[in-house]
Amino acid sequence: MKPLLFVRGHVRDYSMLPKNFDFAQLPDDRKDFTLKEVGMLASRIEDVDYAIVSWLKEDLDLSTLTNEGNKRVPVLWQTPERAFQIKNNHDLRHPIDDGGGVITLPVVSIERTGIVKDPARKGGFQAHLYSDSKNGRTGRMVIAKRIKQDKTRNFAVVGNTRTNSGGTRQKYFPRTNKKVVIETLSIPIPIYVNLDYKIVVKTEYQQQMNDLTQPFMTRTGQINSFVMRRNGHLYEAFIDQGFNQANNVANLGEDERQFTSEINIKVLGYLIGEGNSDDRPIVTREESIVEIAFPRETVVPSGNDNFFID
Repeated sequence: MKPLLFVRGHVRDYSMLPKNFDFAQLPDDRKDFTLKEVGMLASRIEDVDYAIVSWLKEDLDLSTLTNEGNKRVPVLWQTPERAFQIKNNHDLRHPIDDGGGVITLPVVSIERTGIVKDPARKGGFQAHLYSDSKNGRTGRMVIAKRIKQDKTRNFAVVGNTRTNSGGTRQKYFPRTNKKVVIETLSIPIPIYVNLDYKIVVKTEYQQQMNDLTQPFMTRTGQINSFVMRRNGHLYEAFIDQGFNQANNVANLGEDERQFTSEINIKVLGYLIGEGNSDDRPIVTREESIVEIAFPRETVVPSGNDNFFID
C-alpha cells in the first residue's frame, strides 16, 4: 500500500492506512520511489501519548512472577473509572466486595501531567516567520525539492527550436535551458513542546517491584534518554534520575499490602498542524514559476474605421 501525499485541493483520507503505519519506513528494495510516494501525517499531542504508551507496552514489555506464574503486566492510560474497568477488562479487578473489588496487582499506569510550550526550542528557525494569510497562521518550511522533468523538458524543447534562413524548423538546437521547473514540498513550521508524564508502578511484593523498575534503569544503558517513533516522527524522551518509592508494609491495618514507585519522563516533542481543527493540508506541493506570458497586443492602424465593426 502506498502512503498518501496530502497536497493542496486533495481530501485527506486516513481510512486506508493501518493504525501502526510508519511513513518513515520505506522498503529496502524500493530505490526508485518518487516524491508522490512519500507521505506525512501531522504530529499531534495524541501521537506523543501513543508513542510513550507503545514504548511501555511493546519495547519494555514488562512482566513479573505472580501467584499465577510469570505474567505480562497490563499498562493503563491514567486510571479509568471502576465501572469501565469491570465491564471492559475483568482481569484488572478481582471481586472482594459488592463495589467491584480491588485492582489486581501488579499494574502499571501512565498519565500526562503537563505540557510546556518552550520558546527556547526553535530548531532551525530562530524567529517567528511572518505569514500573509488572513488568519495569521505561521509560515511553512521546505522539506524536499526536485526538478519536474516533464515540464522542464517541454520548456527545453520549445527553447531549443529555431528556424533557419530557409524557413526550416530545427529541433533540439544546442542551447542552455534556463527554464527549470522546481517542485517544492513544504509543511507548517513545527512548534516545540515539552510533555511531562508520570508512570506509577504498583505491586503486591517487593520482588515484583524490583522486576518492573529495573528495566527503566538498564534499558537505556549509561544514559537516561531514548527515542520513540510514531507515523514517521521521532520524539526524544528523558527518564528522571529519581524513582520515588513507597509502601504500606508498616501499616498494621487491613489494607492490602502494596508497593508503589513513581517514574517521571520528559518528552521533547513537536506539533505540526492544528489537529482536527486544521483545514489546511499537512504537505503542500508547489511548482516554481519560470515564465510569465502576456496576451499579444493588437495595434489598430490609423484610418481603419471598420476595425471594430463586426
